[in-house]
Amino acid sequence: MRQNPWRRRGAALLLLVLVVQAAYAQVCRAELVSSLHDPALERPATGLDAALALKRAVELVEPALPPLRTGTSVPLAEEHEDFAVARYLADRRLLPNSWQPDQLDAATWASMLSTFLSWYKLAPVQPGQPASANELVDDLSAVLGRVSDTIRPAALLATDPANGGRTVFWAIIWNWTIYPRLLVLRPSGDPLAQPRDVLPRLSNCAVSISAYISAPQDTAQGLFLTHNSSRMFVVAAKPGSDSGWPFEVPSGTELDAFVYRMPGLRGVDVYAAVFDGPSVGFGTLLGMLPRIRTNISPFNLGHYLQTP
Repeated sequence: MRQNPWRRRGAALLLLVLVVQAAYAQVCRAELVSSLHDPALERPATGLDAALALKRAVELVEPALPPLRTGTSVPLAEEHEDFAVARYLADRRLLPNSWQPDQLDAATWASMLSTFLSWYKLAPVQPGQPASANELVDDLSAVLGRVSDTIRPAALLATDPANGGRTVFWAIIWNWTIYPRLLVLRPSGDPLAQPRDVLPRLSNCAVSISAYISAPQDTAQGLFLTHNSSRMFVVAAKPGSDSGWPFEVPSGTELDAFVYRMPGLRGVDVYAAVFDGPSVGFGTLLGMLPRIRTNISPFNLGHYLQTP
């Protein structure tokens, strides 16, 4: 039977915990199952199952997330097929020292999930040792449900007025996260599509985007490059490895990066950008409102621009 650390604290507290957990829907279950090498879910869960599923969860909710540290080591040989998975988690502080590929104890699993939750200022969990791969997926799916209810993404859709208002780049303002950044995506489909048609393409099972700002490309760029001394850096990309980043976008060529005309972005679907320089002030933002379309009220803009 699965260990439950809450049992000793009394029936009333256990009931409260179950009610709180039930309030968060399980999300992305199929995606998490598909990340496992063995889809038979009634077998015992392993550390590799935990690593594979957690990496998939992070990629769903945090695309193009740069490493949070470097120089980590993992208890797998470099030639192991899952070495890159373990290294990915270790570089993002999600692989405890107690992690082992062939087994998974309660403390290690709780640490992996709770560290992920801490990125969003969410309370830790104590799920106990998963008795099966099915229970492991249930735990992580519920955690993703909590994260999904907390994140605050807003789409930024940039158009070119000189080309009939065609979309030139999509982006997601991704500030409520462990690594605040702008996610820039290569547009696909109809370049004249309306926001209501684009937002579902930017969303997935863990990330539902309903807020948007649509603006001419110069105005959209001005939300981040507010001064002549502002600098733009590309810090991660997908597809792509963790090496080769960050690189500074040469001053004056930022729009080439935004619209994917920069040679270094060939083959990239989404990249993460950060900016060094003064942030756009609220007064400046209000001054931009006549040049943008948005379903965000001026009083709620700070909700999406705020960082944890």
